[in-house]
Amino acid sequence: MAQGLDAEFYVVHIEREKCRPEERNSPLAANIRFAEDLGAKVIHYKGRNIAKAVGEFVNEYKITQAIVGRSAVHGWRKYLYLAAIQRMLQDAPAVDLHIVTQGTHLVTDDAH
Repeated sequence: MAQGLDAEFYVVHIEREKCRPEERNSPLAANIRFAEDLGAKVIHYKGRNIAKAVGEFVNEYKITQAIVGRSAVHGWRKYLYLAAIQRMLQDAPAVDLHIVTQGTHLVTDDAH
């Protein structure tokens, strides 16, 4: 998307104040390396409120397009995720938000 818009490609990692379990650091490091390999500028923020930190980043860097991932969550976790998206949009109202949902299906070129 960034290439198609001739725009900067940022990946934002928000480190929450409480410590992250060691077993979760390895996949995070791999994802950050993957983003860097794709040409992303990785930005690290610290904060208690992820949605607020992302909203602040969007405003500070004047981001117009944002992509967030969504895993297949259900029940109260889905509610918490949607509430966080809403809070982020309150702090960054001038952004077009694209939500990419993790799914079990594959999209092929024939599907377009």
